Amino acid sequence: GGLGGLGLRGASLLASLGASRLVLSSRSGRVARDGQGLDASLRALRAPAAVVSCDGGDAADALALARAAQPTGVLHAAGLGDKGLATSVSAWRVAAMLAAKASAGSLVHHATAGAPLSALVLYSSVASALGNAGQANYAAGNACLDSLARWRGGIGLAACSVQLPMVGGAGMGAAAFDARQMRYR
Repeated sequence: GGLGGLGLRGASLLASLGASRLVLSSRSGRVARDGQGLDASLRALRAPAAVVSCDGGDAADALALARAAQPTGVLHAAGLGDKGLATSVSAWRVAAMLAAKASAGSLVHHATAGAPLSALVLYSSVASALGNAGQANYAAGNACLDSLARWRGGIGLAACSVQLPMVGGAGMGAAAFDARQMRYR
């Protein structure tokens, strides 16, 4: 998430608001998608940014990162795209979707339980509230993030879930958004 289009946009916003230090993580530890200007976005950040490899869906990785980074705030932007109607969704596909979103969100919560976070921002999707044809497991993973934010808020911990729509030029929906724009021109 941290090195994807939405993660880098969030990092850029935090840097412009005065963040003194950023730690950006992704499963691979590198910018994976071409065509969105992500490498340039990473270089343009106005705050020192450490780039690390961390699978947020792995408990040991999440805990190691939280201990090393000692965050005061977390932006969880991880996600995985999947297409398929409910009749074709298999257990492994649901598990993969939930690992990137829901499991990783839960692990971030547990790994930072003792940290005085001023913010925990969970990038969700409008799909959790409205659904999205062919993406039931994606919607379920995002709904888990929404529930986690609500639960944390209920016990007095910092958290919010941002139900983002498809964002043009960034994230998993970039190609789909751009294709839709081309159809309407």
